[in-house]
Amino acid sequence: MTERTPSGPFFWTCLIAGAGIAGYGLAGAWADRADTRPVDLAVWLAGSGLVHDVLLAPAVVAAALATRWVPVVARLPVRLGLALSALLTVLFWPVVRGWGRSPSVPSALPLDYGRNLVLVLAITWMVVAAAVVVRVLRRRAR
Repeated sequence: MTERTPSGPFFWTCLIAGAGIAGYGLAGAWADRADTRPVDLAVWLAGSGLVHDVLLAPAVVAAALATRWVPVVARLPVRLGLALSALLTVLFWPVVRGWGRSPSVPSALPLDYGRNLVLVLAITWMVVAAAVVVRVLRRRAR
């Protein structure tokens, strides 16, 4: 068995472009180090990588394995629903928790974001259920 390694002009072009973009970002972070605090940035990047490897990746694998017992016709919509639910929850968790809310600024985060997240998740799963129904009906019509 031969092992394939990355090669070719497209690979090297993307590698050089990516290294240039990363270098530009690092140079900007260093040039504005009073505002960007490179040590805090490095800690955040390392921490986000750790959170990905310890929490996010195993959760995705667990969801993929759990949906193996879902009927094939419903598997894709359920997986997409799980992914969207996770994404929405992660994105809106800071406002649900009220991070950034200030008693001196009553207009900051004035809504009931927890209820709204639950409503959006309910709508998401209603769409998933509708998609499953449509897929089942299409399969029966064949």
